[in-house]
Amino acid sequence: MIYYLVFCSLLIPVNLWAAITPHLHSDLSMQILHATSTLILLPLLVSLWTQRKRLNHFISFILSTFLSVMVVINTWIAFMGMGVRNGWIDHLFLALAATSVEAYFLCMPIPAAEKLEQAEGIDAA
Repeated sequence: MIYYLVFCSLLIPVNLWAAITPHLHSDLSMQILHATSTLILLPLLVSLWTQRKRLNHFISFILSTFLSVMVVINTWIAFMGMGVRNGWIDHLFLALAATSVEAYFLCMPIPAAEKLEQAEGIDAA
């Protein structure tokens, strides 16, 4: 999980840089960046789906809708390449999506069973 979050956090400055300098990269590098960004967003969507009963429904709905749109757009860009009008906006949203992945996994509530185990571990010490 830590490696995933570190890799995800690296996508934030990369996407911000791509938004600032949209014409300084090659078509292949853009396709790789968008494909990688899509792969980073998929585990969060899976986690949102598997934990949907335990999470705040409104926040889960907003986040999953946003991430689903980003996955569709990024998959399309990964296959089609550059030439998308206002593509820099997509990079801003990708940076926001990567930030939301970080926030979700770092602030995710601990299940009650794990809290109990942690409390028992503290009591035993």
